[in-house]
Amino acid sequence: MKNTHRSPQRPRRHQPVALLCALVALLTCLAAAGPSWAGDTPRYTVRKGDSLSLIAKRLGVTLAHLRKENDLVKDVIHQGQVLKVPDAFKALRPGDVRWSRPLPKGGKLLRPFGNYQQGKLVLPSTGADVSCPVGTKVTAPAHGIVRHCRTMDGVGVVLIIEHGGSYTSVLAPLDPATIDVEVGQIVVRGELLGLTAAPESSGDSPHLHVELRKDDKAVSPERLLH
Repeated sequence: MKNTHRSPQRPRRHQPVALLCALVALLTCLAAAGPSWAGDTPRYTVRKGDSLSLIAKRLGVTLAHLRKENDLVKDVIHQGQVLKVPDAFKALRPGDVRWSRPLPKGGKLLRPFGNYQQGKLVLPSTGADVSCPVGTKVTAPAHGIVRHCRTMDGVGVVLIIEHGGSYTSVLAPLDPATIDVEVGQIVVRGELLGLTAAPESSGDSPHLHVELRKDDKAVSPERLLH
């Protein structure tokens, strides 16, 4: 008599290909929505030591533009003041963007950018997965506008920042309880965004997915990981 007993199936892990497809679908939808993905006017909160001329230079706009958009008669601003900057970073060229590492050094590269081997399969990766303990600080890799901050099934909270020069970065997964930025907010390079979260799949090691895109196409994020 044929044995019909079947061994219990092991829990299935989230496959990198599935996560890749989810991220690609999200980014395609956002790109199709046009330059102003979220529909929110970019907002800059004045920091300690800021001047209107410094802010204009940092965001790639003119003083006249800042004055007009915020009904400023004089160049007097104060810490905590929120300025509307609808054309932030639009005039920047790719070489104008300055990068920094979004997480502390020392993490092992779990998945590289591009094709990589997993068992007998050759899989694509649009970013790099860097190992780090849950709760690791994640900082802005460059000045930019937060365009997306939302939970994605199988991935966790995905944060997307538009930097100008046709560059966009993608960071995930972040702990929603620690995120201190919102869509439309302008962040500066090195500013704390939040802390890393545990991976959605119990089979995955804690990590940060770091992705860099130019003209809506994935490019090597190496310049973010020095």
